[in-house]
Amino acid sequence: MRFNYAIFISLHVLQICQGFSEEALTLSNRLEDTKAAKLLIFKLRDNEGHGMDCLDVFQPHSTKNGTSFGVSHSLRNGVFSVHLSESTDLRNWKHVIELDQHGSQATVHETDDGTFLLAYEKDAPNSCWIRLRSYSDLDALRSGRHDHEIDLPRTLAPTAEGTPSFEKVDIENGNLATSNIQLRFHYFKYARVDQLASGTLINFKKWKATPSRKLNQAFIKLGADGNIGDRSKFIWKDKSYYLQEVQGTRRDWGTWGLFLCDSNGLPLKRLDLKTPGHSTAFANATVSQIKDKSGQELLVFTAFLHSKGSSPLESGQMLLTFDAL
Repeated sequence: MRFNYAIFISLHVLQICQGFSEEALTLSNRLEDTKAAKLLIFKLRDNEGHGMDCLDVFQPHSTKNGTSFGVSHSLRNGVFSVHLSESTDLRNWKHVIELDQHGSQATVHETDDGTFLLAYEKDAPNSCWIRLRSYSDLDALRSGRHDHEIDLPRTLAPTAEGTPSFEKVDIENGNLATSNIQLRFHYFKYARVDQLASGTLINFKKWKATPSRKLNQAFIKLGADGNIGDRSKFIWKDKSYYLQEVQGTRRDWGTWGLFLCDSNGLPLKRLDLKTPGHSTAFANATVSQIKDKSGQELLVFTAFLHSKGSSPLESGQMLLTFDAL
């Protein structure tokens, strides 16, 4: 089945009429309107020239001066590497450390006690899997000193499972030996397309994963014939949402787009992003909420723009900020 735009539009409109809330509409309008962004950057790089692809921005609980951090990956000599960077203005990023080589699609979760969990896609020739690391505090993360590490076994696909995101983390008394870590990720179904799945890691030892059939079917019904991959969970006005990347046509990188989804990850609306260069292929999106130096709350919206379907002046990593309220 190939991507049918007419079918997509009719189902898209029907879905909005069936309960697309005013708050969700306000949120989607805000994310779509790049002209209203307080800050808009394309082709983002750090001070050492690393590309900051698939940037995930976070702000530690202990931050007091508006400093934000980000994990991203870059490609050099055919090898992906995960990097940590920091910024006080979200425009200029200082490289902190390379966290791992042969890694990409990283994301960070901070626990209530200040422990940091890093999840990312680890790769080897013709295969990839999910790796988790824990860091005792921000200093340990900044210096790359992890105290625990686990490679999650592939159980749904023979060659590729990756692009993890944290769904829920429970750690008793800061002890990973009594923990429950829930992830969402994608798996390379039948070695044909990526589809969504979820899994639970118990006590940092036992891993169990299952396909997310309801979510996959929802996007397939909207005409998605390609990959259903990266997703980002975030909270806006006390409600949970997701941004989900979906590829309309298999192997066509110009058909990537982003859906705003409800608290379960089900599609609400495909975002109609408009950039100065009229780019159309958006993927690997994240939304996070931070405070700047003045204490003002901002929404940070990032996405990767594929070269096919995007302006040459815009392809690469994009970052926007909006007032959070």
